[in-house]
Parts: sequence; C-alpha cells; structure tokens
Amino acid sequence: MPISRVSALGFYDTRTVTALGFVDETFVDTTTYVNLSGLSATANLGTVASTTDSPLLPSVSATISLGTVTAVGGATEVSVTGVSATTAIGVAELVTPMTNIKIGSTTPTEIHVGGTRIYKAYAGPNLVWYQSQRATQYRQSTSTITTSTTTPYPANAYYRRYILAFTYTASELAALDIINGSVISKLRWYVFNPPPSDRSPFPNYAIRMMHIGSGTNTTNPTNLGGLSSSNVTDVKAQHNYTNTTVGYTEMTLDNNFTYNGTDAIGFIFAWGQIPTNWISDGQGYRLSDGTLYYGRTDGVGTWLVTNTASSSLVNNRPVIGMYST
Repeated sequence: MPISRVSALGFYDTRTVTALGFVDETFVDTTTYVNLSGLSATANLGTVASTTDSPLLPSVSATISLGTVTAVGGATEVSVTGVSATTAIGVAELVTPMTNIKIGSTTPTEIHVGGTRIYKAYAGPNLVWYQSQRATQYRQSTSTITTSTTTPYPANAYYRRYILAFTYTASELAALDIINGSVISKLRWYVFNPPPSDRSPFPNYAIRMMHIGSGTNTTNPTNLGGLSSSNVTDVKAQHNYTNTTVGYTEMTLDNNFTYNGTDAIGFIFAWGQIPTNWISDGQGYRLSDGTLYYGRTDGVGTWLVTNTASSSLVNNRPVIGMYST
C-alpha cells in the first residue's frame, strides 16, 4: 500500500514512547522534513520518487526495515517498531503542545490507557500523548444544599451521640475523579453552624470505610444483606473531635483507603455522648438523593462503627470531600 508523504515528525517530552500511530490526511507542507536513513529491505523496495517538498515511498513491502528516524530540531529520537505495510502512514505538521485538548471537534474529559490516566496536548489533527501525574487534592460533590437542624450529620448535636452510614456509588466516585488506585488520605465536611464549645468534644469519634460490590446510593453499609464488602478499613480510630468554627473539618486518616475503581464505597461515622446537653446545631451540605442510615440517642455510651444503623432518611447523604491522588 502506498505510504503518504512525511513532512515532519516530532515528539514531546522525553518519556518512553511504547506505541505510535498516525492518520493519513490532506496537509499543508512546512519547510522542515524527516530525514529517513538506513532503509533496508529483504523484498522489493519499489521506487523512490523525488518531489519538490518531500519524498514519496510507494510499494513498500511488509518485510521492510524502516531503519532509523533522525531527530528534527529539538525533538527526541525514538525507535519506531511494529509498523505494518497494510497500514498507511501519514504525518502532518510538527506538533506544538497546546492547552486546548480535543479529539477532532470533541473535548474529552479523561483518557485511560491500561488503567492509567493520560493527558495530552493538541495541535491541529495531531496528538502528542504523555503521562502526567494526577494532582493530589480534595474531590467532592459541589452540592450546597444544607441540612436541617435536626438532620443527622457528622457534626450534628441534635442528639448527643450518633452512628451514621451511607454509600457513594462507583459512578459517583468516577464523576469525582476517584479512580482505580486512588489513595484517600483525608476526609472533610463543611459545618456552617457548629455546636458551641461546651458541647465538645465529640468523644470516641471514629470512621470506617469499605468497598461494597454492586452498592447503590441506598445501600446500608452496616447491614449489607446479600451484598459483599471488602477492604473494610477503620480509617479513623476513636478520638475526641472538636469543631467550633464555621468551615471545613479536615480529618487526616490513621489508615489510608485505596479505591479499586469498580465498587461503591460505604462510610460509617460513630461517636459517644457529647457533654452538657443536646443542641440543634451542626448543619452542613447534603446530597439530594440516596439514603442516610442512622442511630441516635441522648443516653450515655458510645456508638461503634461495628453497630447497626437501623433508621433511615432519604435524600440526606452528607457531602464528604475525599483528599486523594
């Protein structure tokens, strides 16, 4: 099959290129060309016809060796292997990395190659692919729907002690850019009406997380029924939790949680009887779907993350920020 004209070839960055593909297309020639040297063949190479702007290589055999590719300008020299004669090769103008990322006329939100997130630069119809380390940051819903004064929440003091349980689905986690291999090392939640200081600390405050196969936004992590759980991790051991200021509570985990990319994640929060008395403070942001499971009482003692939350409230799952890669 005839090979299209090659006018220029360049590679961005110095990372190893393990695969390379080009599309044939109409193009405007530039003044910089690829120098092809060291061509050899065990079959008929055909003829090499000279043109005014670039060489034409017709009738290339499938057994031909492409030899070496000479670097152009500041480009990095790489080896090109596995080229098939049944696939036409066409290269247009030199690629200049740009910030606008597109495939054709479509702007993708993400690209995965072998489970690894890949970012790319774009110029014209040509793509330069390179791997970029994902930022470590908080990922969470943007919902600002507020809870009521009586709604169970990780900072609520309407009852003196609580257990809270809820599930984030795999699709919700993917939308938050939490993917296979993401390591969650901190959690946070917003409190805009914190209880006064005489209601603190919340004693024996603990958090558990787990994978839940086929979990939905109505799954109760404390009573899975026929569902299965794995990677059950007490990410935060019992401790005294105090928050008397408006804003985010940020909690560094004792044990990080590594997400498997396919399951839902179940959360269980539990704490003991707060001092002084109850008060209708401790509101925050919630999701407008799914189910929150809870148990609460004013009595002495401590709820544990191993207890069962049997009461439920629809459309009130807390907005939880997850700090992860």
